[in-house]
Amino acid sequence: EGLKGVILETYGAGNAPTGSWFMDRIKKALERGIFVLDVTQCSRGSVEMGLYETSRKLLNAGVISGYDITTEAATAKLMILLGQNLEDKEVKMLLNKSLKGEITLP
Repeated sequence: EGLKGVILETYGAGNAPTGSWFMDRIKKALERGIFVLDVTQCSRGSVEMGLYETSRKLLNAGVISGYDITTEAATAKLMILLGQNLEDKEVKMLLNKSLKGEITLP
C-alpha cells in the first residue's frame, strides 16, 4: 500500500530471473502504476535493456532502464521525482534523462 517505485538491482547489463513467479510480480506492480527502475549491481557498466533475452522480457513488461546510474543516485532521483506529483509519462521521461550528470546516456 502506498508503494510508488521499485529499484531492481540486476545482473550485468540488466538481466534478472525470468521465472513466471518473478515476472508476474513485476507485471502486477507495473499494472498498479508502480515505477520499476532497472539498475546494475555491478560497480562498472550499464543496463542495456534488450541486449539479452532476460532483460528484453523486463523491457517488454515496461521496466525502465537506469543505464549506468548508481543505486544511491537512483534512490534519490526516484524519491525526488515521485515527490513532485508529476504525470507518469513525465516521470518515465525524466528517469531516462540525465538531470545532474547521474547517468551517461548511450
